[in-house]
Amino acid sequence: MCLNKIFRNIVICLVLAFWMSACTEKKEEPNSPQGRLKEYISKSFDTKTSEDRNVLMNYLTGQAKIRLSSWTHEQFRQAFIETKRKFIKLSFVEAKNLSPKEINITYELSYLDESKGKNAKIINKKSCQMIEEGGKWYISDVRNIKELIEYQNELTLP
Repeated sequence: MCLNKIFRNIVICLVLAFWMSACTEKKEEPNSPQGRLKEYISKSFDTKTSEDRNVLMNYLTGQAKIRLSSWTHEQFRQAFIETKRKFIKLSFVEAKNLSPKEINITYELSYLDESKGKNAKIINKKSCQMIEEGGKWYISDVRNIKELIEYQNELTLP
């Protein structure tokens, strides 16, 4: 009888420990691929001036860097400075190591975008290829997988 209580208490403790470890938020290391991607996205939503292009370029390499550097001043201003986007959430779906210095991260980015309509919530699922160079991770390419636009509180006709 006493052994059953001890066993039950051990099982309860193990279940609680597992549950608590599963529910705690995992912090990305600042120079981990996910940490660097999170920093880049944060900075892209906080861009205020054209000089911020250089800050964003510090996170890029390869095709991603070529693409952003080829944009005109006007294109950059429209995409990053004049945008009416408000960050909501970033969640990592999957990370696949392609090699010790290359990783592919699938993530979902949610934000409000007033340019697409009042209270338009955008959910982008993207694939990001990252490469480690000189001990730091850099974004080398980003591809859209899927985009969903939700219009909140919009009336529609059947």
